[in-house]
Amino acid sequence: KLLAAAATTCTANDDTTKLEYGYWRWHGFLCRYAKKNLTTHKTNNKKDALLLVHGFGASSTQWQRSIQALEEQQQQQEASSTASSTASSLFDQVLAPDLIGFGHCEKPALTYTQYLWSGFVSDFAKEVGIGNESWDTFVIGGNSIGGYTSMGVAADDSVKVGDNDDNDVVVSSMGAPGSNRCIGLTLFNSAGNIRTKEEIAAMRRAEKESDSLLTVAQMTATAGGLPPCSPPPRPVARLFGNALLAYLRPNIGPICKKVYPTNPDAADDALAKHILRDSLDPGAVNVMISGSKLPIPRTANELLGADFGSALDAAAAVPSSTNGANGAVKEGMFTGPVLVAQGMLDPLNDAKSRATMLSDLRKGITVAPIHGGHCPHDEMPHESMRALLQWNTNLQQRTASAAAAQGAAVLPATSSSSSK
Repeated sequence: KLLAAAATTCTANDDTTKLEYGYWRWHGFLCRYAKKNLTTHKTNNKKDALLLVHGFGASSTQWQRSIQALEEQQQQQEASSTASSTASSLFDQVLAPDLIGFGHCEKPALTYTQYLWSGFVSDFAKEVGIGNESWDTFVIGGNSIGGYTSMGVAADDSVKVGDNDDNDVVVSSMGAPGSNRCIGLTLFNSAGNIRTKEEIAAMRRAEKESDSLLTVAQMTATAGGLPPCSPPPRPVARLFGNALLAYLRPNIGPICKKVYPTNPDAADDALAKHILRDSLDPGAVNVMISGSKLPIPRTANELLGADFGSALDAAAAVPSSTNGANGAVKEGMFTGPVLVAQGMLDPLNDAKSRATMLSDLRKGITVAPIHGGHCPHDEMPHESMRALLQWNTNLQQRTASAAAAQGAAVLPATSSSSSK
């Protein structure tokens, strides 16, 4: 731990990977992250990065195949084209943190929530990515709960200091401003609630449910606030958490193979061993306990600035009455380009319908169907990374074209427009 606290890095033991693992401290807790520097032949000095967030029960090691595939495909893309625009669209570095409570992070007795994880990854991006690694821009991507966490990070990254009137109330996951350097978001079978236009219309017609049309930020900033949380007694929650872990541990392998329907061999013994090892750490049960007391989540509509069901929906806007102010509630939302790299054979939900629902939220959300299950990035890494690289090339080209048309330097804030 003393060496880790000094932010040392080490090469992974698996010879098929060339990842380095570093450590950083978040609020005093020791946390691990994976790192890969990618070789590109850019003519500019911009450092464009990819930030990857794993799902529930996993860790940064689940991104090994994806990062390998990304490196191979970037090298092939550079070799097949001498155009400088191709090199400019490539990633210079990939970082993938273990979420606190998972992987090789400490597992303290905290109340783990979607807001805590969004704040954790936001801090990681600012401290390690931008601070230590000197990122100019980054794309964030995540799988399952990591996808939902990535939505929150991208949304909160848009919150700027001094971008509000005196009476306005600005709300983010952890109350901190963003860096405005997140230019894109990729969702690999993301978790999170999505509301359809029809659902919003039905809720609006039902007057008794009108309060549910407020965004979480609006409810937070208004006088009534959020409803109280009523979790079960801690001994009961702990008993349930330990029982759930006792059931899951011997079944990790079979469960993983079920969510890898196209390529079950990818759900190998190494994956199961990593998950089992992490689940045996002191404090692992604390994440399970927290599942019984999660606060109200923000919807994808809110986080992605949807045309309906978000703060951009004029019918949903309300003034803040906090401290007697009459200003507007301003919340972080990501209105830039989004890629939905969806494993269409996901056995955990109707993946096709969820992809369509995300695409319908607004312009700028692109769906790339992947012939895989719940973890397409690990089950079908080459197909997933091919979709990511194609989308990122289009993103960077549109950003550069927009900047050239304005006769200005490329800034992260100019990359918020896209078409389906």
